[in-house]
Amino acid sequence: MNQQLKILYLEDDPADAQRVEAKLRESGLLFALQRADTRDAFLAGLEQRPDVILSDHGLPSFDGLTAFGTAREKCPETPFIFVTNALTREMEIEKLLGGVADYVRKDELEYLSVAMRHALREARESRARKKRLKEFFEDPSGDDKTLLPICSYCKKIRNKQDQWQPLEVYFLENFNIRFTHGICPVCAPNFFSKRY
Repeated sequence: MNQQLKILYLEDDPADAQRVEAKLRESGLLFALQRADTRDAFLAGLEQRPDVILSDHGLPSFDGLTAFGTAREKCPETPFIFVTNALTREMEIEKLLGGVADYVRKDELEYLSVAMRHALREARESRARKKRLKEFFEDPSGDDKTLLPICSYCKKIRNKQDQWQPLEVYFLENFNIRFTHGICPVCAPNFFSKRY
């Protein structure tokens, strides 16, 4: 990361903001940090299109989860990291659901630069995947790429070399998309009997 990052930090305590800024400078990151301590200042900061958003959780007039929701509306691809000692169940759920990039405790700030680098890398990879998918389905050669040859029975996909690949392999090789595996509620009864 050689270019200067734009960081928007929702924090009402100037001393905490200074500690965060000092710890990030120690890590070698190049950045410009804009602190917001009200909803209006946060909204103005979002207009500047930050590269990453940091947020405390419990501000008197504007809480972190509301800030997260606002950030998702205004800057949906910008990584959002909670920097707080007040970790809540809702914050953990948002992280598990993929909305919040990470959370860092204020007494473990040495991890913040690592979390930011990881979140920014994930955001870049996500944008690259979306771009590859868009290019795939908008091929200027005129080929109709809106149809993907897939076996109606086993669900394998035929690639450009006329080989049939499992869906997971095809998407990993072409778009760097990985799948998780599970069984949906409709299919679950076929595999698990109900036990009372």
